[in-house]
Amino acid sequence: MKQKVLIDYLKSYINDNTWKIKAEYSTNDNDTKVIVVQEQTGPKVVFFGDCEPIYNYYQIQIYGNSIEEEKEMALKINRLIGTDNQQIKGKEKYQILIKQFSNFQTVEYLDIRRVGYTGIMQTIISKIGDES
Repeated sequence: MKQKVLIDYLKSYINDNTWKIKAEYSTNDNDTKVIVVQEQTGPKVVFFGDCEPIYNYYQIQIYGNSIEEEKEMALKINRLIGTDNQQIKGKEKYQILIKQFSNFQTVEYLDIRRVGYTGIMQTIISKIGDES
């Protein structure tokens, strides 16, 4: 659920219909401008008991038409670091805090024959209420 909240938030933040933002990338989709958000492992902090970890880590992969376009999108996403954001998903309200875990960098994916930008963000996504 947290991944969907983050994807929905990025869609509203980027607000550009030429970019597709989704959880998985397939070369069969013929997407030229896509941002993939996938949960990654990372150090989890858990208070006592069976509560969920505080931090979640998401790898964000950006595939555009050029390295320059990908870099600009990475810079735009980086502007979210340290900001307090809220997202409504259905009738639930979430708070999203983003911290940089690794810098965005170019990576060549030989299996899909694309060059992209990739980075990992440490997030805290918390349900803070219900819409009334």
